[in-house]
Amino acid sequence: MVLVLSLQKMVVTISVYDEGSTEKVMRTVASCSGITGITMDPKEGKLTVTGEFDELQVMKKLKRKWDSAKMASFGPFDAKKEAEAAEKKKKEESERERMEALYRSHRETPLCPIPIHHHHSTIVCDHDHQGCVIS
Repeated sequence: MVLVLSLQKMVVTISVYDEGSTEKVMRTVASCSGITGITMDPKEGKLTVTGEFDELQVMKKLKRKWDSAKMASFGPFDAKKEAEAAEKKKKEESERERMEALYRSHRETPLCPIPIHHHHSTIVCDHDHQGCVIS
């Protein structure tokens, strides 16, 4: 029996606790035949494997060392679709960074109004963002 494999993508959720664990997971997967790409997002616990490989072999190797490994998705790899998804993620990250920068710049500006000089008013401004007292 001849098994014909096409370019495919598998996403596995797996719990890793440090950089060393991440490297071990990636080395384990890389030892399987037909793997052309491996990426790991340890924060999300998401391992993405691409290539012409046997998904059962990959999962069997992972399950030997990591009981938490679970296949989240498996299917054909579409390079165009992946590029579009990467571009969308890049735009979302850029927007998030822009919003964080805007928030930081807002937090760094004092909450006190511009002093108005009246002969009967005193403005006491506390610059640790507790607000101002006008008396």
